[in-house]
Amino acid sequence: MPDDDPLIGYREMAERAGVKPSTLRGYRSQGRLPDPDDDTIPDRPRWRLSTFEAWMRSRPGPGTRTDLHREDDAGSGS
Repeated sequence: MPDDDPLIGYREMAERAGVKPSTLRGYRSQGRLPDPDDDTIPDRPRWRLSTFEAWMRSRPGPGTRTDLHREDDAGSGS
């Protein structure tokens, strides 16, 4: 793999995202992070920089209530 797309772990991701590594671990346990690109070391998952950057672009902004879910219109009887 080219060096311009390195594997990064929680610490570097947290620095880039402006959060704590524990926050990212929580996101992962909630299914809010993409699957790691490398999980050959069980306690040290790593992601390609490009995977992380794509996730950051699609990540909800600060203060977004991700615990609230809107009902689909399919269930509303008119």
